[in-house]
Amino acid sequence: NRVLKAAVSRLAYLTRSPANARKLAELSARLEPVRGTSDPLREPVRLDRTNTAFHDLHLLARLFLSGEWQSTKGGRAAGFALLFPMNVLFEEFIGKSLRRALAPSRTVTVRLQDRRHHALIDEDGRTGRFNLRPDAVIETPPERPIVLDTKWKQLESGKRTLGVKESDVYQMLAYGRAYGAARLVLLYPWDREMGEAEGVIRAWPVAAADSRTDFNCCLDVATIDVGHPNRNRVAGILRAIVGSSDADQAVPRAA
Repeated sequence: NRVLKAAVSRLAYLTRSPANARKLAELSARLEPVRGTSDPLREPVRLDRTNTAFHDLHLLARLFLSGEWQSTKGGRAAGFALLFPMNVLFEEFIGKSLRRALAPSRTVTVRLQDRRHHALIDEDGRTGRFNLRPDAVIETPPERPIVLDTKWKQLESGKRTLGVKESDVYQMLAYGRAYGAARLVLLYPWDREMGEAEGVIRAWPVAAADSRTDFNCCLDVATIDVGHPNRNRVAGILRAIVGSSDADQAVPRAA
């Protein structure tokens, strides 16, 4: 308890987050009856099967008190890791940013993870099969919708196809047909190899077997830098991506 109290005091001094400060103040109040220690790293602590629940917590407290940090190099010291599925994080960040960017317009509706359509229909002509779920559908009636899907993948500027996967193209074509979309957007994270621009970097008309078909659409490939996710900048880039299919209108990166 003395080690934990010392760790709480140390973190309360270091934190810059108001939310963390409130939580640490609550912990400090609960640990108030515990006697302090001048050297918490030398406190004799016996870890055995009777206090297994505290083993990792004690190790983490010592990590904070000793001022150590983790690196990618090998070593004997035990540590902790917090991992995120980046494809999910990217998808949710873009979804929320889209809603924020387009919220001022009352004529635009942003549907995230929309599941109104299916790829196939049963013989009865009514029951859908194989549910479609694009990351975002932007509706601006009476115009046809824009379907946007995020891909946490690295593009390859040296290739004519930019390294876009065929399976992703097929997926977007299924979305476009089901939603009667005017535009399809594949959105990727920007990286330095893609040059000094964000936004739409390639616009491909969807090939049609018959010029008389009622399905005419365009597939746009766009990028956005999430390394420095300034809210206003991201919103501006997303508005530009949704508002234009012209690759020449890519947004220059801020310095």
